[in-house]
Amino acid sequence: MPYRVPKSRLLPPRTAHEVRRERLLHTLRQGFPQSPVLVLAAGAGYGKSTLMASYGGLWLSLGEEAKDPVALGWHLLEAYRPRLKDPDEIEQALERGAWTLAGEALLEEVSALEPHTLVLDEAQRAASREAVSLVRTLAQAPQVNVAVLSRRAAPWEVLGRVIGEAELAFDPNEALLLARALTPELPAFEVERAHSLVRGWPLGLRLLLRAMQRGIQPEEALYAHPDAAGLLAYLLPGLPEAVQRLAARASVLGELGPEEAELLGVPNVGLEFYAEDLLLERVGSRLRFHPLVRRALMGTLEPAETRTLLSKAADAAMARGEGVRAAGYLLEAGRLGHAADLLLEQGEGWLASGLMHTVLSLLDRMPDSLVQARPGLLYLRAEALRQAGRYAQAEAAYREALSAGVGRALLGLSRLYLDTVEPAKAWPYLEAAQVQFPEAVRALRAENLLNAGRVEEAAALGLTGPRVLLRSGHPIWALELLRESPAPQVDRPPGNHREDALLLSLLEAIAGSAQAAEAAALRGRKRGEATGSPFVVALAEARLGHALLAQNRWEEARAAYERALSLAEGGPGRLKVEALGGLAATDGEAAYAEMVRLARESGDVWVEAFMTLVVAYARRRQGKTFALPALAVQDPFLLELAEAYPWDQGGAATLERYPFLGEATLFAPPVERVRRLLWEMGQLEVAYHPGVRVEIRALGGLSVAVNGQAARFRREKTQLLLALLLLRDWGKEELMEALEVSDGEFRVLWSELLHLLEPGRPARTPGYFCKPYGLVRRPELWVDLWELERQNFAPPFAGLEHPLLEETRAELTQQYRQRMLRRGDEEALLEALRLDPLDEALVERLLQTTQAEAAWSAYTRALRELGLEPDALLVRRARLRLNPPAAGTAG
Repeated sequence: MPYRVPKSRLLPPRTAHEVRRERLLHTLRQGFPQSPVLVLAAGAGYGKSTLMASYGGLWLSLGEEAKDPVALGWHLLEAYRPRLKDPDEIEQALERGAWTLAGEALLEEVSALEPHTLVLDEAQRAASREAVSLVRTLAQAPQVNVAVLSRRAAPWEVLGRVIGEAELAFDPNEALLLARALTPELPAFEVERAHSLVRGWPLGLRLLLRAMQRGIQPEEALYAHPDAAGLLAYLLPGLPEAVQRLAARASVLGELGPEEAELLGVPNVGLEFYAEDLLLERVGSRLRFHPLVRRALMGTLEPAETRTLLSKAADAAMARGEGVRAAGYLLEAGRLGHAADLLLEQGEGWLASGLMHTVLSLLDRMPDSLVQARPGLLYLRAEALRQAGRYAQAEAAYREALSAGVGRALLGLSRLYLDTVEPAKAWPYLEAAQVQFPEAVRALRAENLLNAGRVEEAAALGLTGPRVLLRSGHPIWALELLRESPAPQVDRPPGNHREDALLLSLLEAIAGSAQAAEAAALRGRKRGEATGSPFVVALAEARLGHALLAQNRWEEARAAYERALSLAEGGPGRLKVEALGGLAATDGEAAYAEMVRLARESGDVWVEAFMTLVVAYARRRQGKTFALPALAVQDPFLLELAEAYPWDQGGAATLERYPFLGEATLFAPPVERVRRLLWEMGQLEVAYHPGVRVEIRALGGLSVAVNGQAARFRREKTQLLLALLLLRDWGKEELMEALEVSDGEFRVLWSELLHLLEPGRPARTPGYFCKPYGLVRRPELWVDLWELERQNFAPPFAGLEHPLLEETRAELTQQYRQRMLRRGDEEALLEALRLDPLDEALVERLLQTTQAEAAWSAYTRALRELGLEPDALLVRRARLRLNPPAAGTAG
């Protein structure tokens, strides 16, 4: 008798889809060709099901019974039944309990299907050796990709690549997209704070954003969870009551190790197996509760029991010298005065270790009257807010502390404007602090002079380091110094614009390796996320844009700058300067004007000059012009770059002095100009350099641009000659035969092609872009067929008729179409249908997706053009899908 599988198991869950996770969808597309099984292993609320629901495929949610391979076999059979031609053999094997034979029969049937994805959700419930074996058998089918969604990687990790919490967590841009959908009124700076606090956990971020929408500070929401019931509904179902009780008592302590277990009077091992279900973090031999989970679980206990445990835990933590933990326990136990005194005594030391969010959370949980009675706590709050990048709130807190008589608040305000590189705002507070703190002010004044572009005065006060070298016109020395510097301590507070990885990224983009600059920017972003610094995260995106700009990856650079600008929303105006300049470099006049305004408003003349040159050089490399204004800086490097611009004449001395300008760096002139100069200087071993840049586009129709200007073919066969050279190298005779021309005609065509690609080439000079008989790969020659993966595809050589071109067109189109089919998501399948709109099997597949209307339109339009009628069965299915009967009508 057949096993009954609930229909609900075959449907993906209804989940929120505010954020389309292109980053992870790309990971899936790239991952499946290398590993037919991908294991998405993360705790509740990491968006595994939401991600795969948007990716598409056959869906199967597993339960405990699926640990039995026979039960799993019945589930798989039901998922595939509508697609199978002959399920009888599989069914008979399962009825006999012969699950291995059933698996082999299912493998044979599935191997004949179109490429597709099978999603196994809640796989941790069905974890058994036999279940893994059955899935491994099915994964041998060449046409199937399997996504295993589980709270635990074991035992599924043996099947293929594991995508864990680190990858599934929201990145800053995804966090911003979620906030725009849920809480558009929150500025990006505030969103990034929440993202850092929950470490990218999607469910936690959603809960925190909702709390912030109601006016609750992120730290307060994190440690006093406003929606415990909603969170526990995700975590607790299926856990034994004894485990829930143990977890609740252990959550009071925040961590569970031998000492805490002794305090609770319970064994530590009780929660080990359920760590992933409860989102517990393993730290050595200890288990640590996520603050949101901790608060939710604590809410299930009686208040008296909670207070007793907290008081015991506070005393034990103080005895061990763990002040931070003790302060938290004291607050939760209601011993507020003790907690405030402890914070006054040790708080600045905690900030020096980078624990700004911890200090803020402790202060936010104290009554305002208690904080006001201790002015030192007002100053401590301001310092923590500054370190956390919450500058507007920090400024207000410093002023409050200053009004309460805390003189050090003058230094704090000065440091705040040093952090945000706003020297014009810092000067009044530096002057006011001079009387009380002359030694401290000397160092701050030197840095503010540097930020204002007054480098010589800053150096005279003793300021040294890579930033001084950079702003005084010595980027190579600055880069060498920073490369040799020891790695910074990871527990220090974030350094904002001084962050070593971000400064290194900038210097590498200027005078080193653009690839190294890209890697350093990504490291800087991770550092910003880890330390909870919105400033560092936003600036890291801008520095990533610089690295991509240096590589002439215009669209990617623009996307990075747009992310940087979005993340800087709500932060200091100076933070937007580099992002706006980057957008202007990719052709945005309004962005340039806004960049100049903000740079001048902040008082930083150096960054205005620097970004103006970034804009000028990027546009020059794109073949565009830029009216370079006079630069009011002391930096000799920037001034020489301005004098050499636009590199139409001369420049050899500058290139010799700064050889990195000949590489893919931020201030590189156009590559054709650099290589022409190198040839003139005798450093490029070629007979002749034409001094031009050539772009050849074959996708769609064949076209050529020389220095950005369209080149015109005088003869159709010259265009055909170039198309054939794009295919491969040739012998002269076979090329003449392919063109069907005589030797004399061929010489004319070859000469025309050489002069088309290399205008002004002297007679009898060997070709630079062409050799007998093929194309030479040169830095100045760009061909879209050589970078197919990064281009919007269209069948190549449209309008040119030749058997070899038609064969190549069909081959490349089929390769691209197969790649889209292997990707398997709805957009890719629709793209595959666009290339072959009469593929009825693909139309039928797409009718089951959100792209049904677009697919049906493409199919019927192609049939109309051929004067044909659509398949009757497909018509019925399309009507049901696109025009379902109203509820209550007769079928």
